[in-house]
Amino acid sequence: MIIGFMYQWSLFATRAPFVEIPKEVLGDIVKALDVKPGSVVYDLGSGDGRVLEACYRVQSDAKYVGIDKAIVPHVYAKLRLRYRKIPSGAIKLLHKNFFKQDLSDATHVYVYLFPGLLKSLLPKLQKDLKPGTRVVSCDFEFPEEFKPVQVIDLNRPKGKRGRRLYVYEITNHQIPIINE
Repeated sequence: MIIGFMYQWSLFATRAPFVEIPKEVLGDIVKALDVKPGSVVYDLGSGDGRVLEACYRVQSDAKYVGIDKAIVPHVYAKLRLRYRKIPSGAIKLLHKNFFKQDLSDATHVYVYLFPGLLKSLLPKLQKDLKPGTRVVSCDFEFPEEFKPVQVIDLNRPKGKRGRRLYVYEITNHQIPIINE
């Protein structure tokens, strides 16, 4: 019931609705991100914070930042992490527009965004991310000029969320300049 309310409310608060990632694929996302000690992981459109929590539970010696523009998922994530006894400061949640946030310290970026937002996000990633940054997208690919280094089929039934993970590695020339 709370999730349904959050989804409906988030439609008014942002261009992309809050859609929770299925619990069954969290381990696959964590594995695809391959977070190491000292990593800096951003979740753009972090919703309820479950991806960052799953990463933290596997690798607590990293920095985690979730950014969500919608207030309801943001507040819910803060309450959820407190309830789940994640230490204060272990996961930083920002109520901001990720297009306006500096991502230059990121070593890993996770997104679960619709293709239109991924296309809009690509120039920002081109500007902010350093070579070697790992980007993982669930279900949706970036535009074809940004090629994944790996596509992971999660063998989930057609029509289910969390069917594929697209893994990208930033190199000096991998993201072409897109002029809109």
